[in-house]
Amino acid sequence: MNGKEILKGLSYIDPAYVEAAQPRTTDRHSAASKPRFLLIAAIAATLLLLLTGAAAYSKWASGLEAAYHPSEGIRKQSEQNGLSVTYPQETVQEDSGLSVTDQGITISVKQTLVDALQAKIVLSIQGFQLPDGVRPYVYLEPGTLDGDPEFWSSFSYDVYDGILLRDDGTYVYEDGTPAAEDYYTDDDVREDGFFKGRYFRPDGSMELTLDFRFQNTDGSVLGKNLTVYFTGFGQETAVSRGNLEQEQLVSGNWALTIPLNGTTDAVTATPNYRFGPEGPTLLTATIGPMSGRLNYQLDSPLEGFDELELLQPAIAGIRLKDGSMVSVQSRTEGYSDLEKLLFYVEFEAREGIVDLSQATGLVFRDPQTYEPTIEVPLT
Repeated sequence: MNGKEILKGLSYIDPAYVEAAQPRTTDRHSAASKPRFLLIAAIAATLLLLLTGAAAYSKWASGLEAAYHPSEGIRKQSEQNGLSVTYPQETVQEDSGLSVTDQGITISVKQTLVDALQAKIVLSIQGFQLPDGVRPYVYLEPGTLDGDPEFWSSFSYDVYDGILLRDDGTYVYEDGTPAAEDYYTDDDVREDGFFKGRYFRPDGSMELTLDFRFQNTDGSVLGKNLTVYFTGFGQETAVSRGNLEQEQLVSGNWALTIPLNGTTDAVTATPNYRFGPEGPTLLTATIGPMSGRLNYQLDSPLEGFDELELLQPAIAGIRLKDGSMVSVQSRTEGYSDLEKLLFYVEFEAREGIVDLSQATGLVFRDPQTYEPTIEVPLT
């Protein structure tokens, strides 16, 4: 499946697929001249740093917080290995290419998450406003990577809607109030509802996430410059399921140049694990902190492949040493060599960043029950 696809406004597809989680300060005293006091002050400062270590690692963009709910350990690890780069908005300068203004609207880079297979680029959009609950629409082109327009295999974008999914299955806004229902404008489908988003942050900005999957997954894209072009902003109306109407309200030209700094850290394994007498054989697995790739040997061509049926059993998650699982889902599947019946599956972490030092196995869904009960160890 090598064809490019641009999936715009993913949060609008169906509220049933909206998955998020609830996201997750030092007092200084003038120093005295006595060495004893300095020692006590130093010890107190050290203890304070240990107790308030959260301040040392940047808060993630709201949409990434909601999607991955990273622990402080993951924040630390992600900054140290280069997966996460944050750009404080007060220090982003327009002459750096990381921020650009036109028509009174400023687009700035807020955070990037980049591994060898995938990049998530979070942008802050300031100066464009719509009434509460009206869906923004962004006119953009995926752009180029060091001048190459063919660097991506799939691309999508999403405006963060401020809706969180609680453990009890209810949807709420960030302030804890229940998410308000909205409906398609077509009277024939008024019974179909979805949730009305809160697309603007307290400071009046929108948060837009660009999601790229790379053609080359060997890490060679890292260190290159991504240039993305915007041509306008507008609004989108959900007329009926699958029928969205857009209206452009502002036209202009914005171009951002974003360094794709990231990490190639990964765990590799050669399970050579066969899924039953007629199933595929999992040859190799590569797991990154945000995404990964599985390579298979098939006995015969995959039935239903042309009808977009997925390889079974489907990947469900990454097992960690403490017994927990980071959920993942397949993003791209296809033949790496049709003649030799070599097949691949690329997946993305859904509810967390993978701590590679804790990964012990792969979890797959039983094709009959769809329960995550098939375990394949990495060693």
